[in-house]
Amino acid sequence: MGADVKREITETLLRLLEKKSLEKITVKELVTLCGISRQTFYYHFEDVLDVVDWWTRQGAQHLMEESLHTDDPCKALRLFVDYTAEHRQTLQHLLASRWREQLERRLVQVFTTYLQDMLHRMHPNLAMSPADEEAFLTFYACGILGLLMDRPPRTDAEKEALVNQLYWLLFQNPWGHILRS
Repeated sequence: MGADVKREITETLLRLLEKKSLEKITVKELVTLCGISRQTFYYHFEDVLDVVDWWTRQGAQHLMEESLHTDDPCKALRLFVDYTAEHRQTLQHLLASRWREQLERRLVQVFTTYLQDMLHRMHPNLAMSPADEEAFLTFYACGILGLLMDRPPRTDAEKEALVNQLYWLLFQNPWGHILRS
């Protein structure tokens, strides 16, 4: 029952984000639209931002599980590109909010975790200091997020072009040799 209520609250929030900014969405509005009490809302979430954080974590977990089950980096990157394109408007509304910094940190964390797992799977004996690894992963995670947010693809051709660009940046350019298999 708890996960269903959380999903219902989250889906309601996402529908509202299509119409207005995050700052204008209230707990009162969410509970009214969901037909639940404030007590039920606060049992599951602390506030509206907590709903966003839960949605982000759920999406990230789903993407991570799917992407790590493929041996083809292009297919894994396509999952991220498709998700971003599908949720483009929601992400833009969220990033236009006063919580932009928190949301960007969360999204960078998602890409950092993905790239770290990819790096360790492809190079289990890589000799890199923890500080160098962190800098490397943060650099690439921020770059990927920037490309996805700055130029969200709208057509299949744009999605494919972005996947190819990301693949080149990660695996084929002179600086991406670390991730090459």
